[in-house]
Amino acid sequence: MADFKTHVEAGAVTGFAVAVISYNWNLIPNAYMAVIVFFATVIGSFLPDMDSGPGVPIKIIFSFYAYFMAAMSLYWMHIAGATLALKIFVPVACFFFVKFMLQDFFKKHTDHRGIFHSLPAYILSFLIALFIASTTKLNIREQFVISFAVSCGYFCHLLLDEIWSIKAVSEGLGKGNKLKFKDIFSSRGLKKSFGTALDLGFNQKEKYPGVICWTAIVVFAILTRETWLELITLIGSGK
Repeated sequence: MADFKTHVEAGAVTGFAVAVISYNWNLIPNAYMAVIVFFATVIGSFLPDMDSGPGVPIKIIFSFYAYFMAAMSLYWMHIAGATLALKIFVPVACFFFVKFMLQDFFKKHTDHRGIFHSLPAYILSFLIALFIASTTKLNIREQFVISFAVSCGYFCHLLLDEIWSIKAVSEGLGKGNKLKFKDIFSSRGLKKSFGTALDLGFNQKEKYPGVICWTAIVVFAILTRETWLELITLIGSGK
């Protein structure tokens, strides 16, 4: 699979492309929103590695998400008209919950390249991002663009892992494995990990994560039903 540095670089390139296309197609109103779309894509490209276990990547990932959730909780407290005490306490509590408790939970109870490396997890990333975006004051078009950006980053990560499962890419042709071009997609040219990042979530060591993930998809699809109806209405009006 691709290393952390490669995923960061690919996420940044994908984020730049999504931001530029969204801006040029008038899906977002200004350059400030393009920056948000860029970072949303980068965030999405980190998501699959939440199950990466001990090491530097998971520390970086959860530190990033801890600050993000602290900022989002402050925003939610502000629009809810919360007291100053709550505006301080809730973001701090969210930060410590994500940085320490949630990170520790993922270290202990997840296997790398498990359910987070699957197509249902990719779908779920879009729906959760859409649910979070629907709690903001963004318009419906912006909500979907940002959610799409997150899922683009997520899919970029999964696709990159699959590409790196091809020995010709990760190890090169004609090196220690003495691969020839005709062997690229043969059993000799593919690692055992090939196909594990884009499965349907049921080829895991345990079946329950796949069932839970598909159930979560249904739940978040229901939670975002009004957002989907608003989009359908917008499309129907031709705006």
